[in-house]
Amino acid sequence: MTVSTQRHGAALLWIFIASGFAGLIYQSIWTQYLGLFLGHSAYAQSLVLLLFMGGMAMGAWFVSRRSDRMQRPLLWYAVIELVIGVLGLTFNQLYGASTSFAYDVLFPGAGSQASVGAIRWAISVLLVLPQCILLGATFPLMSAGFLRLRPDSDGKVIAGLYFTNSIGAAAGALAATYLLLPRVGLPGTIFTAGLLNVLVAMAVYPLSKKEATVATAPSAPTDASGVAPSLILVAAAVTGLTSFVYEITWVRMLSLALGTTVHAFELMLAAFIAGIAFGGLWLARNADRIRSPLKMVGWVQVWMGVAALGSMFVYANAFEWVGWLMRVLTRSSEGYSLYNVSSGIISLLVMFPAAFFAGMTLPLLTIILLRSGAGERAIGRVYAANTLGAILGVLLAVHVLLPVVGLKSALWIAAAGDLLLGIVLLRRAARNGTASQPAIAAAVTAFALVASMALVQFNPLMLASSVYRTGNTSLHDDTNMLFYRDGKTASVAVYATGNDKTGKTLSISTNGKVDAGLTASLAEAPRADESTMVLAAALPLALKDKVDQVGVIGFGSGLTTHTLLGSKRVGQVDTIDIEPMMVEGARLFGERVERAYKDPRSHLLFDDAKSYFSSARKKYDVIISEPSNPWMGGTATLFSTEFYNFIPRHLKDDGLLVQWLQLYEINPTLVSSVLTAMLPEFNDVQAYMANQGDLIIVASPKGKVPPLKDLFSRDPQLRAEVTRVGFGSLRDLHDAYVLDRQGLAAFASMFPTQANSDYYPVLQLNAPMSRFKNDSVMELSHVLKAPWPLSSSMSDVPRRALESPLPATRRELANDRKFHAARELREALVTGNPVRGEFASRDDAMMLEALRGLAQTCKLDEAPAQSAEIILSLAIETVPFMDASANEDMWVKPAWLGDCKPSHPLVVDALALLAATSIDDHLGAIEAGDRLLSGPDAEFILGNGNASYYVWGAMQFAAYRLHDPQLSHTLDAKFGNKIAPEVSGQIPIRLVRSLASGERSLPAEQAPVAGGR
Repeated sequence: MTVSTQRHGAALLWIFIASGFAGLIYQSIWTQYLGLFLGHSAYAQSLVLLLFMGGMAMGAWFVSRRSDRMQRPLLWYAVIELVIGVLGLTFNQLYGASTSFAYDVLFPGAGSQASVGAIRWAISVLLVLPQCILLGATFPLMSAGFLRLRPDSDGKVIAGLYFTNSIGAAAGALAATYLLLPRVGLPGTIFTAGLLNVLVAMAVYPLSKKEATVATAPSAPTDASGVAPSLILVAAAVTGLTSFVYEITWVRMLSLALGTTVHAFELMLAAFIAGIAFGGLWLARNADRIRSPLKMVGWVQVWMGVAALGSMFVYANAFEWVGWLMRVLTRSSEGYSLYNVSSGIISLLVMFPAAFFAGMTLPLLTIILLRSGAGERAIGRVYAANTLGAILGVLLAVHVLLPVVGLKSALWIAAAGDLLLGIVLLRRAARNGTASQPAIAAAVTAFALVASMALVQFNPLMLASSVYRTGNTSLHDDTNMLFYRDGKTASVAVYATGNDKTGKTLSISTNGKVDAGLTASLAEAPRADESTMVLAAALPLALKDKVDQVGVIGFGSGLTTHTLLGSKRVGQVDTIDIEPMMVEGARLFGERVERAYKDPRSHLLFDDAKSYFSSARKKYDVIISEPSNPWMGGTATLFSTEFYNFIPRHLKDDGLLVQWLQLYEINPTLVSSVLTAMLPEFNDVQAYMANQGDLIIVASPKGKVPPLKDLFSRDPQLRAEVTRVGFGSLRDLHDAYVLDRQGLAAFASMFPTQANSDYYPVLQLNAPMSRFKNDSVMELSHVLKAPWPLSSSMSDVPRRALESPLPATRRELANDRKFHAARELREALVTGNPVRGEFASRDDAMMLEALRGLAQTCKLDEAPAQSAEIILSLAIETVPFMDASANEDMWVKPAWLGDCKPSHPLVVDALALLAATSIDDHLGAIEAGDRLLSGPDAEFILGNGNASYYVWGAMQFAAYRLHDPQLSHTLDAKFGNKIAPEVSGQIPIRLVRSLASGERSLPAEQAPVAGGR
């Protein structure tokens, strides 16, 4: 072999690494694109695998029939890489145009859900299959061209190419998610892959001129095994089938331990491919020394089956490892990076051994045919048979094994297939004098199958533990697992915790993540989740007199649908969920959700929401979007610009979107990315807090969101549901109101970020880290607790009156405790009784006693700084949480002063400010605040945190209520630089100043993607 040939061979290996790198970028990004169209990442993963493997089988088979007659296979390889590249460069535009045509034209005219499904899958196939066929042609063409350069090293060539292509693929899977997607989005990532293919074509073309101009004739047989080619092709198909059953099963298994995030999936994929790559590498270094490839491949199949069964034992410990990681890693960005590295290592421990042997099977089977004299066409034939088996493996795993027999049995059955295939191949090789080896393999097989089935248990309490969130490796031992099924898209569990004394809670989880928790009995106090699900249904029914058609996205426990059907004013409820097992499992909630199943107005549908709405040929009065958490794979698309652009087309002119958004395990910037996506698409938006961790947004695309009305009296069943969670009256609903459209825009502008988009998935990429860090968005709760009545001023609702009863069952809203505490403090100050201390803090009680003592001894003027500080501090806890009449004898005409009339300007101005803010005298508040901040005691006010916080915020709030942005700017110019940063940086101050000044424009929206929706 010449030095020139060596150089050309090395160049081709590097080029094939780049080709594999681009190929797995395609697989990863196609999964993202088709997930948008098919509605769930699990369906997209399965379809892309099918098309990827099926297309490659077709391409390889086509080449196998013509390879011997090709004069220059490397030239053809370059041409195909160029075509793949051009298709990659234009994929985003093709996707946008075809899916837009489907949503706007094909789906509305389809006539049935079956037709819509057929159209959806057909378009997905047409978008991806052509490139997959071309990709399938690349390996046999490259192999044929390389073999003509090095015809004396068939084993090294085939295994070496298999290694280089696979290791490039593993790198591509990681680069797509961790490097490219965050920076250039889906369009830029797939454009990069296309550009890389073009560069590969340009690099191969000069090398193709060096290849032989005639095909290499089939060589004389060099292996005396005399094995039938049909057996080798069957073996290739079987090993392809089992390998992909392993992959599908391992991904689902590891998702339960590591989480169903985009990062976790790509790490698993990379681990699987890395195992295959290094199996090919080992073979490349040893292939030419193997005397009997048939015996070798027989043992490889046996050890692959044993390794797959062994992965069960490793996996059983994965929950302990993840639990340990969650306990020891700091919840930070660095900690998340370490978690991802550790997740990759765990994935390798589970997948690598079996994948390593899988990486040897295809090259070995190809070598057997090459040495039997089959010629170059053997490469394509084996490759095609292997990929056809892979297609069957994906279909069998997704549609039969996982739903019918579950994770453990699916893996066991696939391993049994590999073990039996190994015995068959060894028996065939035994004709040449190795008769004892099949018996040894049979003994190993029997032991491995029996041991794995007997010794490994996949405890549902472990699988449903959500260890990747909580660090707990199992649910409590007293948990009663009522339902556990592996569906096509997720593993669903329903279980009961607690007992008759403490109260039982029923929970339903998806891949370990609890999606809903309810008390088993209505006699028990409601759980936090219940207020979210009930309020999502109750709000639109308090806004609209009649609701003929309601669409609900996401079934969850079924409580939202059940609550809606408690109203006679509802005509029909269409509840759409993509996973049938979710609906099946939720039946165990029994009477708590029975209307969702038994009421004739309830229609339960299993489909992608966007596809269903496009084909439904009707418009809705209300659409409620209540999916799972946005860090879970595929869910973030229900919080995107494209989704919010799509929904208004399926609402009536006065229709409403009700959107749930979590405020736990997420940060303010990610919430801002959702608001930045939503607000431009809706004319009016209002936000409510169901509890401190859940936001309910009501949006109208064309008109105004109607005012809340007390409509529950007509619907006793509905009233019972909402009263139980603390929203039984109109006043209770008003308490949950937090911000209007302007307020939400101001909040978004405080945390500027790119809008979450299907094509630029800010939420999908960043929410997993936020979940790991256990972030939370407390800023909106701070708005409810703000010392100026921000929320009530936006809804034009009077502040809560003293005679208005507070709900006894609700303790979830941030302002609930404030209402109670304000009443306690007022009662104590006005009546002279001690503070009860049930809700008011000890510090507030002590301040109140001190203020009363100063008033009773007429010493307010003797300690003006202390008096003003106490007055302004107590104002923070009282003024916004009572109406003007309640504030009358506390701050407007303070009864507690008695005959004492303070005269010190600091005390007088502090009381004047409180009197003005209590009765919404905004000009009076500006004047009193100005005197406090510019008078002789200004230094004290500015240097006191509570005092400056209240005074500065009250002035900006007054400017906001006067609708005078210029006044806000004037105040800012006069006092802004004097306010301490720790005061001006507080969320309520920033928000009220943004509202007052008009500086609440949303961040610049992402430039539209060519062809995108």
